[in-house]
Amino acid sequence: MSPGPRRGRAILVLLAASLLAGGCGDRAGSLDEDTYVQVMAHLNYARERYANTAEDDSARAAVLEEFGVSGPQVEEFTSRHGSDPQLMNRLWERIRREVEVLHGVQPPESQADDAGNRPGERRGGR
Repeated sequence: MSPGPRRGRAILVLLAASLLAGGCGDRAGSLDEDTYVQVMAHLNYARERYANTAEDDSARAAVLEEFGVSGPQVEEFTSRHGSDPQLMNRLWERIRREVEVLHGVQPPESQADDAGNRPGERRGGR
């Protein structure tokens, strides 16, 4: 069952805020939707995997470094698009499916064949 638009948005805002609390960089620039989905999925996966451990903060920082983004960039994307519940709900669904792939769950054929929305695929050579 997927979270409603408000719950999904709240989760995204909390994750973005946790990045800032973790002391992640301050590089400027805009994120595209695909990068945002990948970063948030990997951050969510890292949070699930390393919650309440000494590796929690370093795991979040490693994800941001891997994708070449900063906490403020993620927060800016969330702030800029957060007032569009349809977009944020669609992105949350993509993030949720990507986290499932990171956990080893194979996407259904219909999702894997959608060229614009392939869970598990990294775009931009990452």
